[in-house]
Amino acid sequence: MGWQANIEYFEDYVIKTPKTLEEMKIEITRYLESIGKIEELEKRVKDMQEGWARGLKLVSNSRIPNKMLGYLEFLDNGKIKQRRVLVLESVWNELVAKGKKKEMKKIVDLTLAFIVELWRYGVHETTGKIGYEFGLMGQDIILIDFGELSEKRSTAEKQIAKRYWEKSITKYCSKEVADYFNERAKKVLTKEKLYLNWGKNL
Repeated sequence: MGWQANIEYFEDYVIKTPKTLEEMKIEITRYLESIGKIEELEKRVKDMQEGWARGLKLVSNSRIPNKMLGYLEFLDNGKIKQRRVLVLESVWNELVAKGKKKEMKKIVDLTLAFIVELWRYGVHETTGKIGYEFGLMGQDIILIDFGELSEKRSTAEKQIAKRYWEKSITKYCSKEVADYFNERAKKVLTKEKLYLNWGKNL
């Protein structure tokens, strides 16, 4: 989302405006220079632009309940409005810091169930940056980033085989959260669960 849209924060909602081509190039250039891969600039920019448009089209044409999307609204000039929520990564880590490990585990379990629920609508989040792609609205998990979604079961299959979530969870969450997430994900995010649930609600 950071590369694809600018976010305005209000009391109980946010407005997301697609970034211009130049804005995207500036931010992606900064990142690619830091990792020595500036030759990937054009491809990365194109992927980000296409991913944003494809993801919004995918969810707008889906049967996903709007509550799962944070009560998404399409505004003028490509803007979207969503309920303002807590990003999961901060929720998990804060619960651990306060010694509320049982509550953290509950939110992780709800998150994994939410991923499976998205599969039932034929949608898969592809980045594995689950702590940033999803948010907490009350006691409900919602999808907050639409820029990197796939409607292909084959993509989900390949990523499950690689346990695509492990690298990102370990990088962006505390060790205690990551360990529990990975332990549970091995049992929940399986090919068998994918085959059983994919497109079930279409």
